[in-house]
Amino acid sequence: MQAQTIDQVLARLTEILHDALVQSQRIGYFAGLYLRVTWSVKRAIVAGDVFQDNERMEQLDVTFANRFLAAWDAWTSGGQPTSPWQIAFDDLSRDDLMVVQHLALGMNAHIDLDLGIATEEVMRQLGQPLDDIHDDFNMINTILSRLIGIVQVQLAEISPTFAKIESLAPGLENRLFGDALKGLRDGAWELATRLDCRKTAAGRDLVIKDRELLADAAGKLIQDAADLDIFAKFIQDVVAEENANGIPFNIQIIAE
Repeated sequence: MQAQTIDQVLARLTEILHDALVQSQRIGYFAGLYLRVTWSVKRAIVAGDVFQDNERMEQLDVTFANRFLAAWDAWTSGGQPTSPWQIAFDDLSRDDLMVVQHLALGMNAHIDLDLGIATEEVMRQLGQPLDDIHDDFNMINTILSRLIGIVQVQLAEISPTFAKIESLAPGLENRLFGDALKGLRDGAWELATRLDCRKTAAGRDLVIKDRELLADAAGKLIQDAADLDIFAKFIQDVVAEENANGIPFNIQIIAE
């Protein structure tokens, strides 16, 4: 069942997070982070002075979230979600990936593919020019950037080896995460503009299929990071620490 309001999105994410904690499922990593982001967006909407159009931003938030919820429902019921989500969900069973890799696989599917589709869809449904939402779209970057530092601290709490990066190269993680997130969102806007130029459903489907292939390739790069000698030992050490904690512990840290 699709969410109709941001409160319903929060309720669904909370349900997924709860089940993940009880059943020790790694989907709780992404659900926990997504829940925090959605609460931040809701607070900005309630404040009333962050976005230019609060009602439209709630519609975008809900449309965007429903793509993740639909993908999760499809996968858990034996159906087939979009291929980037299939990669992310299939990898939830892997205990050789870092928490940050599981998060990155989810973000790759949701931001690199879903966000641009949701943005264009909302503006087309409203009959408004795509550029009208550009400033509010960019404002989300500001909201997300406030969470980057918090997430870094939490990842360091989960893994002492991960914490060494910041001590050896202060600010490096923040720049890497910030640049990666901005790159994903810039790509999402580019996808929205490409979709906006297509006036038929068939034309938009071709654009989406092309982006799925790119997101698939990015997902495979995230998967295979440990195959690079420069990262292999680091990833193995981090994974060992995270596995020793247990999935519920890691979820609680990410979701705090």
